[in-house]
Amino acid sequence: MIYGYDDLLSDLSGIDGVFTFGQSLYGRKLLSVTVGHGAPKTLVHGAIHARESVTAKVVAEIIKKYKGPAVCFVPMANPDGAELVKNGVKSAPEKYREFLIRVNKGDDFGLWKANGRAVDLNVNFDAGFGTGKKNVTYPASESYIGPYPFSEPETVALKSLTESLGFTASVSLHTKGEIVYYGFKRCKSYKKYAKIISKAAGFPLANSAGSAGGYKDWFILKGFGVGVTLELGDDCLTHPIDADNWKMLYESAERAVYAAASAGEEIWTKNLCFAQ
Repeated sequence: MIYGYDDLLSDLSGIDGVFTFGQSLYGRKLLSVTVGHGAPKTLVHGAIHARESVTAKVVAEIIKKYKGPAVCFVPMANPDGAELVKNGVKSAPEKYREFLIRVNKGDDFGLWKANGRAVDLNVNFDAGFGTGKKNVTYPASESYIGPYPFSEPETVALKSLTESLGFTASVSLHTKGEIVYYGFKRCKSYKKYAKIISKAAGFPLANSAGSAGGYKDWFILKGFGVGVTLELGDDCLTHPIDADNWKMLYESAERAVYAAASAGEEIWTKNLCFAQ
């Protein structure tokens, strides 16, 4: 079973503190929940890439058990895309369907990464916009940067959430590869915190050379604090990863979240500056 938006609503039902911080292109609520003690200094988000919606299931399960410094969780940053992967073009408003099938070159959306406008949300942030090695400048199932930075309601919402709550650590959950990516351009002063998160996850740390326009890139460039991308799951898995496999990804993600939350608290307490 592919994890979809309805599955997320079911997992979050009955959980206190769920709030809406924006809407997707198709009008689905972008949902977040803060868990833990104190004010949240860490953001954890999943499923910004549609075919990686299993990360939303991982986040939902972490939410149910988490006890530690407060974390703001965004399980599914791209609900429209996730629904395309699970339910196909019928999940989109009728006016978008012909366009989507044309862009996708067919009606099998199993490998779709983008949002409902065929923009890859993780290259739509204002951080080296359009300079990534794999970027494209036309609508596509992946890597399309969009017409301009923050052209999409989903990236605008994540930007506003980050700026309003002032996070000092962030973890972007993706699949796959079992690796932790850090760094953007000249931002190196936070590497020791990235190493702590990497060690907790049990994955090697690697500099994301060639990355641009991602949430992590923007978070670092703006000097918020330590931002990492955590790639969950062995390369033997195939996209889209079945939601039944979430337990294979859970422990590494959970350990990384606790480490990031502690890092976020320390960065905030010490008033560390990560601006260039």
